Amino acid sequence: MADEADRASRGPLPLDLFERGDPAFVDAIRDVADADALADFAGPWYEDTRPASRRLLLDYLDRPLNAFRHEGLIKRLFKRAEAAGDDEVMARFLVLFDRSVRRVRRTRVVSMHEQVKTKEESTALQALWNGLGYNWVQEWGRAGNFHVHAQRPDEVIVQPRRSTMPRGRIVELEQGGPVSPAVLKMLKQSRLFSVSTRNYMRRRAWRYFRNLGKDHPGRYVLAASEALALYQDDDVADGLALIDNWGLVHILFHNSPAIESRPTGWTPRPGRSLAELSPAPAFESAWDASPGSVVGLLSKAGSRTVRRWAIRRIEADPTTHRPALPLEGWIDLLGHDDPEVATLAADVLDRAEGLEGLPVDRWLALAESTHPVALDLVCELIGRYVRADQVTFAQAVRLAGLRPPPAARLGLAWLRALPPDRLDIPAALTLVDAECEPLRPEILRWLRGALAASPDSGAGMILDFLDSRHADVRAEGWAWFLAEPRARDDPETWRRLLESPHDDVQLALVAELEQRIAGDDPARLARSLDPSALRTLWAAVLLNVHRGSRARPAVVRQLLRRLEASPADAPALLPLLGVALRSVRGPEHRAGLVAVVRLVEARPEVGPLVRSAFPELQWA
Repeated sequence: MADEADRASRGPLPLDLFERGDPAFVDAIRDVADADALADFAGPWYEDTRPASRRLLLDYLDRPLNAFRHEGLIKRLFKRAEAAGDDEVMARFLVLFDRSVRRVRRTRVVSMHEQVKTKEESTALQALWNGLGYNWVQEWGRAGNFHVHAQRPDEVIVQPRRSTMPRGRIVELEQGGPVSPAVLKMLKQSRLFSVSTRNYMRRRAWRYFRNLGKDHPGRYVLAASEALALYQDDDVADGLALIDNWGLVHILFHNSPAIESRPTGWTPRPGRSLAELSPAPAFESAWDASPGSVVGLLSKAGSRTVRRWAIRRIEADPTTHRPALPLEGWIDLLGHDDPEVATLAADVLDRAEGLEGLPVDRWLALAESTHPVALDLVCELIGRYVRADQVTFAQAVRLAGLRPPPAARLGLAWLRALPPDRLDIPAALTLVDAECEPLRPEILRWLRGALAASPDSGAGMILDFLDSRHADVRAEGWAWFLAEPRARDDPETWRRLLESPHDDVQLALVAELEQRIAGDDPARLARSLDPSALRTLWAAVLLNVHRGSRARPAVVRQLLRRLEASPADAPALLPLLGVALRSVRGPEHRAGLVAVVRLVEARPEVGPLVRSAFPELQWA
C-alpha cells in the first residue's frame, strides 16, 4: 500500500522505472495520456545526464509518432535538443518526422470541353485529345455548334485523410482501461500533429542540419551519417515513400535534377522520373572530404537505399574511398547480408595488397561466411594466396563439405593435391554428408578411391556410405560394396546391412540375395544369415507401399528357400509368407502357391503350420 501511495504522489508518470533506467519505461510512458504531466517532464528528462536516461530518450524517439497526447513532450524535447546543438537527438528527430508523413497515389478524372463550328474542327480536336491520352471523347451538336467533351484518368500524389491523431479526450486511454480494437487501429495509423505541422517540423529538422552544413561541414557529415544509419527498408518501401523522407532526400539527392522540393514534399520534375536519381547530396564537398563516413555507411546503414548511395559514391571515386576502410574492415563486409555490399568488398579485395599475410584459418572462415554472390571471387582469392600444403587435411575436408559450390570445389582441389600419406580416414568419412549436391558425385569418387587405396581401409567404411542420408552416397556405397570382395563376403557387413532403414538399400539387398542363393545349398544359407535380420528385411520390403513391388516375388522365393533349409523357422516365417503371397499377383502368386504345396510334400512336419497360415486353401 505504501508503494502505491508513493507512486500516486508522484503523478501518472512511471518515474520508478525511469529512476531505475528500466527499458520498460519507454512502453510505460507511451501509455500515459496526461498531456500536461508529459510536457512538464520534457525538461527533467532531457537534462538528466545519466547514460540510462539518455538511452531511454533515444529509444523513445525511435518509436512511431503515435503516442496519444504526447504533442507537448515531443515539441519541448525538440526545442531543447535544437537549442543545445544535440546532433544525436536531432538525427532521431529528423528520421522521426520523415516517417510521420506518407502520401498516397490517387486517380482523378481530368475533363476537357471545347465548342467548335465545323465538323472538320471537331474531328481534328478529337484526334488531338486521343493522342494526349484522353480515353473517352464525345461529340454532340450540329453544324455551327459542335461540342466536344473528353476525359482521362490522371494520377496525383495526395496526403490521405484522417491521418492526424485526435487531440480530444479518449476516456479508455486516459483511465488506463482496456482499449477497443477500433481505437488501437486509429492509434497505429494516425500520427501526432496536423499534416501541416508535421511538414513544418521536418523542414525545421532539416534546417538544423542545413545550418550545420554551412557552419560546421565536418560535424554535419557525422550528424547526417548518424541519421542515415537510422533509416530502414520500410522507410523507403517504394519510390513515393523515398521522396516522402524530406530530410533523407536532402542528404542524398538535394541537387538531383530529377526532383524538386515543394511545401508539401518532394516530387519528380515534369518529364523526369525517380529512376534517374543518382547521388547528388547537399554539401557534397563535405562528403568528399569525409570518405570514411561514406564507407562507414556500408556496415551501419539499415536501408538498402542508403547503402546503394554509398556504393555509387565509392565506385565513382574508388581511389579516395577504398583506402578509407582498413583491410580487415573490407574483409568483414564480405559476410554482409546485402549482396551489393559483399560484391563491392570482394572487388576491393581483388585489387588490395597485403592479403598474403592473412592466416589460413581466416581464409577458411571467409569461405564459410561470405555472401554467396561474392563467394566465387573470394574462393579465387583463397586459391591465389593459400597453397594446398598450407592446409591440414581436416581443413580441406571442412571446405569440401560446405554447400556452396565454389568452396566445395576449392576444398576438393586441395584434397586431390595432398599426398596419400596425409589421409585422415575419420575426417575423410565425414564427406559422406557433403552438402554440395552438384559436386557430391566428384567428392564421392575421390573419397572412395582414396579409402580403397589406403592400407587401413576396411569393409566397415562402406557402411558409412550405405548409412548416409543422401541417396547418391548410398548408390556409390552399393557400387563399392559389390566391387569389394572383403565387404561382399563379410558376415558382419551383411548383418548390419540387413538392419538398414533405407528402402533403396533394402531392395538392393533382396536382389543380391536372389542372385546369391540361386545355386546355394539351403543348409549353408541357413547357417550364414541371421533369421531375425532376414525377417526384418523381408517385412520391410513387403510393407513398403511406395516401392518394392518388383522385389516381392523374390521375397516369396527367398522365404520358401529359407523354410526348406530351416523348417524350425516355420512358426516365425509362415505368417510373413502369407503376407508375401497375398501381396503378389498373377503368375508369381500361382508359382508361390505351388511352392507352398511342394514345401508341405517335402517337409510334412510343417504341414499343420502351413494349413493354419493359409486357411483359404483346400487340401486334398
